[in-house]
Amino acid sequence: MPTYKLCYFDIRGLAEISRFMFKVAKVDFEDCRFSFAFGTPGDFSTIIRPEFDAAKASGELATSLGKVPYLEVDGTKIGQSKA
Repeated sequence: MPTYKLCYFDIRGLAEISRFMFKVAKVDFEDCRFSFAFGTPGDFSTIIRPEFDAAKASGELATSLGKVPYLEVDGTKIGQSKA
């Protein structure tokens, strides 16, 4: 049985449909969420996301071109694509 890990910010957004599909299908997965907050409410230039920034700086997000969401299947990362 494959193992799944879905990583995105701790908000509804691009990964919400995938989370919903995992739950409806009753498929176990790790729901990895990066914290996300505003320094000044509504001011996007003050976004605080320490875990995401650390993962990006360490190269953990290189496979997904530094973006989220990404799905990890048995250790292989799959980034989003418009293809």
